[in-house]
Amino acid sequence: MRIISGKYKGRQLNASKDRSIRPTTNKIKEYIFNLLDDAVLDANVLDLFSGSGGLGIEALSRGAAKATFVDVAQSSIKVLRRNLEQIKVAEQCRVVRRDAVDFLRVNKAPFDLIFVDPPFPWGAFEKLLPRAFTAKNLAEDGILVMENERSHDIDWESENFHILRQKQFDRSIISFLTHKGDL
Repeated sequence: MRIISGKYKGRQLNASKDRSIRPTTNKIKEYIFNLLDDAVLDANVLDLFSGSGGLGIEALSRGAAKATFVDVAQSSIKVLRRNLEQIKVAEQCRVVRRDAVDFLRVNKAPFDLIFVDPPFPWGAFEKLLPRAFTAKNLAEDGILVMENERSHDIDWESENFHILRQKQFDRSIISFLTHKGDL
């Protein structure tokens, strides 16, 4: 696992030894960040289900101002902290050990970009998405990027958000979502 572009391009990241953690592939990261382009610059980023921090660290490498990493697993937090120290970006970061839905419930400062990449068996999107699309979690012109397993049955009809773009990869779907009314 490596950083694919930006200030820290080519740097290797530590990965968790936990086989249940599935890091985002470089192919998918490249797709995501090519579409986001300048939206990453100076952004306040939230990386939910952060694992080793690949998406949030890639955003920092490409010019994000700061990143908050949220994961419930202590083993992930440990690897993540090692990666942040190794790349020397810890001062731009906040690491929170907490359930993602619970974090969104108590958060009070909106993010410009939210990355959601839960473990594939996870299926509580009906709880997470409505919480993410509140003014206290996602900025008015913010973007939520989500990777989920293709077999998940997600209700994409919502009063709160609409899909900007979706693309299927081998086992996953990458979705770019924003508040309804934003184009």
